[in-house]
Amino acid sequence: MTATNQGRAPHWIRPALAALAVLLIVVGAGGAIALGAGDGLAGLLGSDLFQTVAEEPAEDDAALTATVTVEDVQGALAELPGDLAISPDATGITCVVDGDGIWVEYPEAADASAVIDRAARRAAGLAQWAAQADPAISRVTWIAEDAGQTALFALALDPAAVVSDAADVSAADILAAATGYRIAGDAYASLDDSAFEQEAGAAPSLPDGSEVPVELAQTATDGADAAQGGASGSTGGGAAGAAQGGTSSAGSSQGGSTGTASGTTADLITVSITVDGSAAGAGASSATVSLAAGSTVYDALAKTGISISASGSAYGMYVSAIGGLAERQHGPMSGWVFSVNGVEPSVACSAYTLSAGDSIVWTYVNVEE
Repeated sequence: MTATNQGRAPHWIRPALAALAVLLIVVGAGGAIALGAGDGLAGLLGSDLFQTVAEEPAEDDAALTATVTVEDVQGALAELPGDLAISPDATGITCVVDGDGIWVEYPEAADASAVIDRAARRAAGLAQWAAQADPAISRVTWIAEDAGQTALFALALDPAAVVSDAADVSAADILAAATGYRIAGDAYASLDDSAFEQEAGAAPSLPDGSEVPVELAQTATDGADAAQGGASGSTGGGAAGAAQGGTSSAGSSQGGSTGTASGTTADLITVSITVDGSAAGAGASSATVSLAAGSTVYDALAKTGISISASGSAYGMYVSAIGGLAERQHGPMSGWVFSVNGVEPSVACSAYTLSAGDSIVWTYVNVEE
């Protein structure tokens, strides 16, 4: 697949056109099919698109959907105080905005104590920002990982309940005010005189409603392993995983698809992935990654550690930017499409389950000079 094929549309257009075609058929049928909540196509697809056609949402319902974007969240993270700030181009960072929630997945090469402290204060800072930026945001979920993208810590906060300045408050105070949190067993074992329990409240969840996969059991066999917060197995890709409820603790994703947690070597598959932005002058790079069986194209992209901007939709994860190269940056139809073994699927990247040996290519297309 070549990046210079200008006749192709970014991956989000095809499912949208399919939905439009269904809508036209319904309208053409003279209203023979009622699209009430829980009935007909609306009940089958569970799509906000069809429910909105059937009945205009009440003002109170409309207010429940966040208006902030992934770019807004990235900007807020970049403005956090001191060493809490995270650049939008930071390796492995994944941000998801879906419905009334924000999810952030971020890996760090540091000891568990430092990772938990910074993650808690970053989550608090982001929650403070969300409370002011968009009252519709009712939860901020932070998933902290080690350098191998194994989930060490997951924290959920209600922005309305966060009042302390993230730069001054302790992790213990933040956890005490959290909706819920979980700390991996090895990470917790490595903490000295912890001022908080290993878990409390409701388990933080992914956009698809499944729990963030955090291994609570202690698995490290020596102190060195525990000090790094390591856990057996890997949750798979990065934020892609989380938002979708997928294998990466952000497990993916946003209206996601697959969901597996840790696994043994026998449970892993290996795939190749190429990100090609050469049509826009960004070059191309390739990698081979190992993922838990059942992982998706989105999980594989996150596993590479490249920065991703993505959001949830009725169809699954929608990737708007990779490595800082965003849709519509080089023309109104420019954006990212993906193929698997040379074929462009008609489903979202978070809905395509991979097999061992698959070859994935993400290509930036429809570039206008």
